[in-house]
Amino acid sequence: MTRVVPQGLPFPLDEYEARHGVLRAEMTARGIDTLFVTSPANLCYLTGYVASWYAPRLPIGALIRAAEPELVIVDWSRHVDYIPLTAIHDAIELIDYGTAASEVVQAVRRRGWHEGVVAIEWHAPNPVAGIVRDLAEGLRAIGAELVEGDYLVDDLRVYKSPAEQAKIVRAAEMADGAFEELRERLRPGMTELEVSALITSLLAERGSEVPAQHALVSSGPTAWADVHAFPSRRVIERGDIVSVDASGVVDRYHANLSRAFVVDGWNDRAEEYLQAGAASLATLCREARNGESPAGAMAAAERELRERVPSRNIWWVGGYGFGLAFPPSWVGHTYLADDGPHRADLAPGYVSNFETVLFDRDAGFEAAAIDTVLATEDGLAPLSRIPRGLLRT
Repeated sequence: MTRVVPQGLPFPLDEYEARHGVLRAEMTARGIDTLFVTSPANLCYLTGYVASWYAPRLPIGALIRAAEPELVIVDWSRHVDYIPLTAIHDAIELIDYGTAASEVVQAVRRRGWHEGVVAIEWHAPNPVAGIVRDLAEGLRAIGAELVEGDYLVDDLRVYKSPAEQAKIVRAAEMADGAFEELRERLRPGMTELEVSALITSLLAERGSEVPAQHALVSSGPTAWADVHAFPSRRVIERGDIVSVDASGVVDRYHANLSRAFVVDGWNDRAEEYLQAGAASLATLCREARNGESPAGAMAAAERELRERVPSRNIWWVGGYGFGLAFPPSWVGHTYLADDGPHRADLAPGYVSNFETVLFDRDAGFEAAAIDTVLATEDGLAPLSRIPRGLLRT
């Protein structure tokens, strides 16, 4: 067995191999003999594999056996020359449309890896449900005992290593620089589409990669309702409040930032709401304790906000796990409220965003702010240097 290690991996080989060791130990502890990883983020975490498109009908991934060192990449036959450039692997299994599920099953059987307990990621964003069903049926047909492998790797990714943290800090610095320049260039007459393109360009100029989610721009009287809409052709007018939500990205590690800009004007109520959000963030960081659930600190932060802003004007306050991400979403599986699919205590390396999305329906504005927060030995703190108040252009 000769291991292929691509040049230019984001981390040293020993960091990846340490991840493999931790994963295999966790598999053994859970009674899992074979794991098929298909989540793009999890695949990247384990092998370095990065692609711009994961064909929905192809189970691109990695096969891992708890008791063996071999790492097997499963990928489209047309990627045969790409795999050595991007992924650590000991072997490759090529698949194609129409036969992919059966080809994976045959690869598992040929290695004898169907013996014992086999886990697959049912809730991964790729492949589509029909392919996962076919995989499951095929594995059961050859005698495998099938269990859920969801969040096994995701949980290992919750606490970032120092090297991972450094990438997120760098991504946050890129976001700060891009937003500071955007403040100087945002003008009446631009469309939301142009603002989105501009912040994307400013990030790229600083070395940021294509994010898992396009830059969001919300403006005008329905901005609070448009929070998850595509940037539109709406022309920004004098006095508008413009919320911009984007991420810096380094080696697929994201740092999220959103700030509200006022274009040639001012809005006292929006500033009041944004300062309330700043106080809420300060409370979150002050109350957070390593070794404890973040839920208590999150509840305190929400109480702080609700004491300052009427409930009818709060669209959402909260946060979710951040870090390694691929389209279509940068949303992780943990939440500051600790009510996601899996719970996770605060500890050094925990990364989340924190959002306060506020609005006034009658006045027709949204006042949103988002920060990325990182837990270290010193506690929880935001990565951005840009204040949360209304930013006048």
